[in-house]
Amino acid sequence: MRLLRSNVAGLVIAIALGVPTADAQTVRWKEYLHPEKPAYKEFAEVYLAGVRDGLIAYSVVRHEKLFCLPRDLVLTNEQLDDIMKHWAEKQTVSLDSTPIGAILLAGLRDAFPCQ
Repeated sequence: MRLLRSNVAGLVIAIALGVPTADAQTVRWKEYLHPEKPAYKEFAEVYLAGVRDGLIAYSVVRHEKLFCLPRDLVLTNEQLDDIMKHWAEKQTVSLDSTPIGAILLAGLRDAFPCQ
């Protein structure tokens, strides 16, 4: 519940600061790494938390898991950031226009493979 409140609070702040949430279909890697305004960084953090929750929920209901998190692990945005950056550093192509959701999924699959 606390996480939900913080996500909602962050979204409200982003809207109040004029972040274009209605038009933003996705957050791209370059925008995530180098936000144009502080408000964009806050929006990207809320967006990332939503992507995390969606990927975890989707992976839980799938017969074949996308990744396998330890049962007692709660991933923070800081951990997600590290996971994405670690995975991205190993890539040989530009990821600038890649949605952070795709990078997060690849990073989670790399960091928490299923046996």
